[in-house]
Amino acid sequence: MELLKNDKEKLKKVIVKIMTVNRSVDNVFDFFNNPKNMELGGAFKFINVILDDKDNKIEWWVFDHSIAGRSKIKHIAVREYGILDHVFIGGGFTWEVFVRVIPNNDHGSTITWTFIKPDNITDTQFEEQLKGFDREIESWSNVL
Repeated sequence: MELLKNDKEKLKKVIVKIMTVNRSVDNVFDFFNNPKNMELGGAFKFINVILDDKDNKIEWWVFDHSIAGRSKIKHIAVREYGILDHVFIGGGFTWEVFVRVIPNNDHGSTITWTFIKPDNITDTQFEEQLKGFDREIESWSNVL
């Protein structure tokens, strides 16, 4: 079924970032499942955690971000499918980021981050916000 023109205009800009490393899916999943490791990318400075009232599990990781300032992140992880989605709140907007860790050949992994533009920024602002992410990927690649 073809999208109507009005439906296409409602679609948001998407940017996908990719990293491939010579590490197992489990190793990479474990690395990125700990948001504190995001500090190693250079844009985050971990501050503390917010615990869920019911079961005392970590609900949000709070940190200072080099561009967005005081921010927080919540992971939605499903190891079986390599899902490490997260919600990032900072800089006046909320990002939903869809992250996948998949096998690449016998010993490697490829990680993709799919960013969908938040409603309250322009396409240009969206692109600018993600320019630094390439440096984070390079830093994580060096660590892994």
